[in-house]
Amino acid sequence: MRNQTAQALAQLAATFVTLILSLAPSAGAQTLKVLHNFGVTANDGNIPYSGLTADAAGNLYGTTLEGGAENLGTVYRLKPTSNGNYEETVLYSFKGGSADGANPHAPLFMDGAGNLYSTTAAGGMNATVCSSSLPRPGCGVVFKLTPTISGEWKETVLHRFTGADGGNPYSGLVRDTKGNFYGATLLGGSKGLGTVYRLSLTSTGWKETVLHSFTGNPDGAEPFLDCTTLVLDSQGDIYGSTYLGGTADAGIVFKLTPQASGAWTEKILYTFKGGADGTKPFTGVILDKSGNVFGTTLQGGTLRYGTVFKLTAAKEYAKTTLHNFGLSDIAKGFPNGLILDASGNLYGTTEYAAYKLTPSSTSWSETLLWGWDISEVQNGISLFAPLTRDAHGNLWSTTVWGGQAGSTTGGVAWELIP
Repeated sequence: MRNQTAQALAQLAATFVTLILSLAPSAGAQTLKVLHNFGVTANDGNIPYSGLTADAAGNLYGTTLEGGAENLGTVYRLKPTSNGNYEETVLYSFKGGSADGANPHAPLFMDGAGNLYSTTAAGGMNATVCSSSLPRPGCGVVFKLTPTISGEWKETVLHRFTGADGGNPYSGLVRDTKGNFYGATLLGGSKGLGTVYRLSLTSTGWKETVLHSFTGNPDGAEPFLDCTTLVLDSQGDIYGSTYLGGTADAGIVFKLTPQASGAWTEKILYTFKGGADGTKPFTGVILDKSGNVFGTTLQGGTLRYGTVFKLTAAKEYAKTTLHNFGLSDIAKGFPNGLILDASGNLYGTTEYAAYKLTPSSTSWSETLLWGWDISEVQNGISLFAPLTRDAHGNLWSTTVWGGQAGSTTGGVAWELIP
């Protein structure tokens, strides 16, 4: 079983992007606005893999993989100003080692009191390295940031992963109605192939419970859920995907169901076959109101560069490929996570574009919302995060590189205005 990380994939993608001369023309009705250029000023964040979380006041929050005072990543806020621009504030710079986490890769969860929660892919300990391809010390942490009266933000480490209980969480957190958090780790667990875990607040602090350790074949391996989270349904079931594993080592979609005994049972909803069927579901799944499951594969499909798929709940999760990505497609390839609007339209990003899929009675039609041309580095290069959308149809996200810092570092936060 191969052991890969998002950083390795990003390096491959960066090599691939140099082969693409340009994208199809951007949709004329859209306006792209760069909200912030990362990596330009001292101690600013750098390389924002995660997408953006919005609060009721219109502030946007995210994480950067690197940058900050120790170059181990940051949590930042973008605040709208009266002149229509955004002002960035670094809320926290990670220290790494035994102090706290390092290299956050995941989106943020905000509770009703304005506290922020997420994970880091490394840090938490000095000695242990969970992955040879992520050589920083530590297996990652779950953290909380709390705003204070002075304006500073206080960090609390809720859990430090050790490897046996999970390692290198690239995914963020989802919370149930009881206040428990759920997440996935890329590695660790009983077989070293990743876990799904729960964090519960007890009288003595936060307690982690491993709900499932992946074993490879047939139940999957390495649940990346890159820049996304697990999904909870109204019954408390957990849905997600694994990057590898299954009978074809092409990944699976899974469902975990709690039992009265306290145990959790896994059901494999779909096993990818590779090739034209799709391979390597990299960014988890989403659900619609009927319980249907939607997601993407990073590679495979008839055009080789990824797919969008649907698993129909009423048909025992039968799979339908809704769209195939490739060099001949207007959005090119390597799709990221999806979001769904109230009308049933899907929105997503590939490494090179933002797009919309609209359902009809017989098929799904694709609309290019914006294409990132590599000759226009000021708009950023390489998208890995899903979109955030408001009621007016405005879209926000980030690019990993590009902007004023150049083509191999930096990154931007952007808004797409219809």
